[in-house]
Amino acid sequence: MTAPAWAGPPAPVRPHAEPNGAQDWRPAPDGVEAGLAADYSAVSPAATLADKLAASRRLIESVIIAVVTSTGVYLVGSVYTETYYGRMSIDVLALDLPPPYIALQAVHAVQSLLIYPLALLLLYLLDRFTTERFPRARAWRGRQVDRFGRVGILAINCLVVFPLLRSAVMAGSNRALIQTTSALSEVVSLMQAVGLAVLVYVVWLSLARRAFLLSELKAHRTVPVALVVAIILLGALVNTAERARTNAERLMTGASDTSLAITLTMADDRPLPGADLVLVTMRNGHYFMVERQPDPPSLTPRAFAVPYRSVDSVELERINPAPPADKGFVITGDEFATFPEP
Repeated sequence: MTAPAWAGPPAPVRPHAEPNGAQDWRPAPDGVEAGLAADYSAVSPAATLADKLAASRRLIESVIIAVVTSTGVYLVGSVYTETYYGRMSIDVLALDLPPPYIALQAVHAVQSLLIYPLALLLLYLLDRFTTERFPRARAWRGRQVDRFGRVGILAINCLVVFPLLRSAVMAGSNRALIQTTSALSEVVSLMQAVGLAVLVYVVWLSLARRAFLLSELKAHRTVPVALVVAIILLGALVNTAERARTNAERLMTGASDTSLAITLTMADDRPLPGADLVLVTMRNGHYFMVERQPDPPSLTPRAFAVPYRSVDSVELERINPAPPADKGFVITGDEFATFPEP
């Protein structure tokens, strides 16, 4: 059977040298394949460069995120430790705390960081649920927005950011936070500035663009996301300081479950630093103690640092009785074991 005349002559072949010296006869590429190969060879270097740049950009972004996250965690921990020990008249630098311990104190800010995002998430889910299940409610909301216009949009946006603005105002009105020379006062000032920026942005968004803040956040707009995240982080720092101050006062008054009464027997008949002392910590070769305070505690408590070498013996006692042990639920396998009866 012969090939049809319209098929044309067969494609020419050309030898291809193999590594062992033999020749491999392969069909030569036609015009289309040759053009595609030429285009690929021309585009390949540019595509490779773009891939390298994209990989480098992802690496740089990962490094920046890691640096910012670690710095933020350390900042939160440093604010907590400085406020906690400073409330008991102890300089945190004298303790020589390791950086991992300081960063670990950032766990106290987890609750403050999650409250507002969870509230926004619940508000978003409620909006979607009412929109899908109750179309009449959606239509009524649309009519009310059209009725009140920009004023209605402004009211809704202000309601969304009201908890953030309220936190900024309360932090600025707290004299214990602003009348200090620590980094906490700078945090409060920055929080007030960011709160003012959030308010200005919300007014502009409502009156000029007639848009909702939740829609901007869902669209991952850079400006609203940055403003909201910044004020949330700053508010978490302030709340962490308040929590540290409260924990320190509970320790001094003996209300904390970790409050320990300490009694020292001094070496060489040295006088006792004071009576009715509460142990704060043992660090850097010293016992750090504070006088037990009434409730409410004094604003200027007395603290003592006694070196180990000047003490013969130490007696520690819990101020509050230990809570009863809870058996809980522990799987040990004993309940599955069978024993022969005697």
